[in-house]
Amino acid sequence: MDKLSPVGVFDSGVGGFSVVREIQKVLPGEDVVYYGDSANMPYGNRSGEEILHLTRQILAFLERRGVKAAAVACNTISSLIDRYRDDYPFKIFSVIEAGAASVATLDADCVGVIGTVFTARSGAYHRLINAVRPGMKVCVQGCPNLARLIDGGDLRPESIDPELRAAVEPLLAQAPIRHLILGCTHYPLVSGHLNRLYPQLTLIDPAHEQALAVKRFLEAQGLLNDAGSGSLELNTSGDAAQYAEAARRFGLKEPRAINTVAVAQPL
Repeated sequence: MDKLSPVGVFDSGVGGFSVVREIQKVLPGEDVVYYGDSANMPYGNRSGEEILHLTRQILAFLERRGVKAAAVACNTISSLIDRYRDDYPFKIFSVIEAGAASVATLDADCVGVIGTVFTARSGAYHRLINAVRPGMKVCVQGCPNLARLIDGGDLRPESIDPELRAAVEPLLAQAPIRHLILGCTHYPLVSGHLNRLYPQLTLIDPAHEQALAVKRFLEAQGLLNDAGSGSLELNTSGDAAQYAEAARRFGLKEPRAINTVAVAQPL
């Protein structure tokens, strides 16, 4: 691998576009190869072994594509990162670790997190946040349907608002939360809904911190491509037309290619 090698980003669907968007801002010269496994989402309702089985197949695909680093843009997959991160010849970055880092200097005694059911049950946010902020109260709520609705493009308030209320109201009942981590990369796409329903909350998107972590690594390793034009290649097991539309919604650069590639087969 060298400076011209691409950066990989992967997710269970289009939610990882929020990470791609930040990488394109922070690392405008880098080529990005994206994989979204919409055919097998939502990952958050699967078992740990199923998630690992799918994840390893996607990482093998990115290895074949010659990436120099990979950003796990899925919180569910990130919650299991210690079980695969050392098995590949490129650095792998966790979006949950980025989310924990983003609250390190937060002026608050408690923080809320909404994510998939698997992410909530994993306890990963509790562990990582308390590692950098011992004693901070971390309130986490799982959302079984929200990522699926967003991935399918159903952003209507009548569909999204009940899901958000079911996630946020229990958190507000637990503690005087003023900051809410969007613990699934699909969720920034409905930040407008959250701001309308809960204007008192400050939303935290870990995608920016994750992009900065990738940049710091590439600089330290002499792998930063600061002279490139920054192309985007999208690969998905889902609907290519849906991905093209989602890329526009997220404000991404025009993809040079959108490929339908089924690389991950479930158990």
